[in-house]
Amino acid sequence: MLRLSRESVKDLREGLASLMLCNLGDYVSGVFLHVFRPVIERAPIILALLPAASDARGDVYSSYGSRLGTLLHLGLFDKHYRRELEVLFVLIIGVNTWIGLLVALLGTVLGHRMPLIDVVFLALSSAIISALLMVPATTLLALKSFEKGLDPDNLVAPIATLFGDLVTIPSIVLGYELESRLALGAKIVVILALLSLALVAVARILALRARREPGYQRASRVIRENLSIIMASTLLSGLAGAFLLDNMTRLLSWPGILVVVPAFLEDGGAIASRFSSRLATKLHLGGIEPRCAKPSRWVLEQAVVNMVHALLVFTSLGLLGAGTALLSGSAASWAARVFLAILVAGLVLTVVVSAITYCLAIGSFRYGLDPDNVLAPLLTSFADILGVMSLVGFTLIIT
Repeated sequence: MLRLSRESVKDLREGLASLMLCNLGDYVSGVFLHVFRPVIERAPIILALLPAASDARGDVYSSYGSRLGTLLHLGLFDKHYRRELEVLFVLIIGVNTWIGLLVALLGTVLGHRMPLIDVVFLALSSAIISALLMVPATTLLALKSFEKGLDPDNLVAPIATLFGDLVTIPSIVLGYELESRLALGAKIVVILALLSLALVAVARILALRARREPGYQRASRVIRENLSIIMASTLLSGLAGAFLLDNMTRLLSWPGILVVVPAFLEDGGAIASRFSSRLATKLHLGGIEPRCAKPSRWVLEQAVVNMVHALLVFTSLGLLGAGTALLSGSAASWAARVFLAILVAGLVLTVVVSAITYCLAIGSFRYGLDPDNVLAPLLTSFADILGVMSLVGFTLIIT
């Protein structure tokens, strides 16, 4: 029997605490899905947008929070904060325009034809609604934590992701209500206005970069690198949304399943991201060899840590689903099947994403890439599509 080292026990304890904190926001998101079920039945596009929009919120605002932390540590916040807002606006508009186009295309391929203008407008309007809450909340969190002597780097990114989970579903529903009330011409005007403002901001940043204005070379690099990696990662999340859309009838007919979808997808990505972060540190320090074959004892211990995390987290999630099924009037036998489907699907997902994480971390490191820079967005998106497939698949098998 494999006995965990003190280091792995510490990882087990600290990782579980952060996972359960993130789950609080996801549980609330699940309740929102349950509450807004009648709206989702009328507008399946809401479910299709959910994975990609949620990922985009987390990726954009955690990066924004990280950059604010750097500026505060360097004493440059007041000087460069306006530039950060310009960069953030460009990323929000660019990423969400891409998400709208992607979801519309995937929906059409799967036979769920949705008007392109409506989908793009919904993606952009929900992003702007989220920004009205997320920008001041993330900025205030960074400033107040720094004032209190805390390190924003340790707090802002995970809590910004938590905030993003909380606002994503209500903002999409509000965006849908707005979209359904506006004429086509008004929606086109709004889309063109937002895109024009983003292009003007990009042109200004590039012009100031060419004049070697302080900080604008970094600003253009942030846009280039963040936009490309988030677009790549949301491609997989878009596939997850398309799969949810294709199975929407089944999901809505299974009391207790819909409510766990946000947390289920988030947990797989969180487990993978924690594992990739630990792998990156060990690889940089020379603690493990960069090879996929014959994993070291430390890697095996971390795999055990992942499975213990999964067992505890998906058990609590299964109880949430089963409890929701009971409150919806389902029989106890049905609730038990819902619990089992969620738990087994979560454990299988953890095994698969752990293996993918290990191989991607080793592969990226061997090819000269830093796993810290490239893996987290990709892994959360892999977890989205694999999580949806696992949850739907095991629900079909067990229920």
